Amino acid sequence: MALENRGVPTIVLCTDPFLNSAHRHASVFGRRGFQPLGIPHPLGGITPEAVSERAAGLNQHIIDALTSGE
Repeated sequence: MALENRGVPTIVLCTDPFLNSAHRHASVFGRRGFQPLGIPHPLGGITPEAVSERAAGLNQHIIDALTSGE
């Protein structure tokens, strides 16, 4: 959030079970509109190929989040 406060577009990626925590942290630090991007859980214990597939599926979501101006 420090980068966002300096005008640097950023995005937070976290697995779905941690979205609530990410929202709470953002709220505590005064960033109520900050939207983390949830990704399927878990990341640990899956193959590198599965990680690559998940990452490829997020590309457009990340681009949209970084360029939407929100």
